[in-house]
Amino acid sequence: MKLHQLDLNLLLAFDVLMIERNVTRAAQRIFLSQPAMSHALNRLRQAFSDPLLVRSPQGMLPTQRALSLHAGVQQALQLLEQQLDAPEQFDAASSNRRFVISTTDYVECVLIPPLISKLKQLAPGVHIEIEILREKIPEAELANGDIDLVLGFDEYMQVPAYLARETWLTEPLAGLVRRHHPTIKQQLTLAQLVDTPHVFHSPLGTHESIIDRYLKGKGLARQISVNSQSYMSAAAIVSQTDHLLVLPQRVAAMLCISGLLQQVALPADMPNYQLNCVWHPVHEGLASLNWLKGLMRSLVHQ
Repeated sequence: MKLHQLDLNLLLAFDVLMIERNVTRAAQRIFLSQPAMSHALNRLRQAFSDPLLVRSPQGMLPTQRALSLHAGVQQALQLLEQQLDAPEQFDAASSNRRFVISTTDYVECVLIPPLISKLKQLAPGVHIEIEILREKIPEAELANGDIDLVLGFDEYMQVPAYLARETWLTEPLAGLVRRHHPTIKQQLTLAQLVDTPHVFHSPLGTHESIIDRYLKGKGLARQISVNSQSYMSAAAIVSQTDHLLVLPQRVAAMLCISGLLQQVALPADMPNYQLNCVWHPVHEGLASLNWLKGLMRSLVHQ
């Protein structure tokens, strides 16, 4: 089917039908009568040669064709709406905008505290909500605006090429062991890196990191005794055992404040982490989002 063969108003009806999964509620949402929305659904079914939404005891369920269509249709409608709208006006000092950031505990530890402190000065009404980054980039949520930014390291993120992306920070790695460790002092050798049992910090539940790929390139492998999704729990294990934790240098320095842990240098050729910021290009022109990115980017480099 060619685009000129389709009444584009039907795409608006399709979008709300997919959101509501109910003809009556969908009609109310865009101020149509229930018969008019039923007629629109019938026209959509004819246009796509597919039932699209099927009645069931659980309500109206979308077909696979409807599910595959919806993400693209929704993105196209949002892009069109953005182009038609006047440019967003954003005044940080008076705004009560809520930003949602999907990220790992590194950013929660290192970047969010100074961000909240800065917002108290510049934008006291702005609210930050953190969602833990899962194994896959939340593409649909970035497209529809439910999530504004994704922040994470290359190790955890397979970023689709169409998404906008900036590298904000290159972070050296460090080792963390308990104070007065019996064999590890200030500098970790390659042999110690391999022979010492590791606590593997894996916030997304992955089973391999850049450390493992680095060692694999040398024909080596480390001993992982424990997997942890939290820096705090990983550090607690290390403080009471002879295990080693490899993590970004800034977090290592923060965890050493307790006095129970000490930071150790890794072999000189260890790879660095790269902290990336990802957003959807459909929101590229939002003044509020650009303001937040600029503020966070400046805090990363302080």
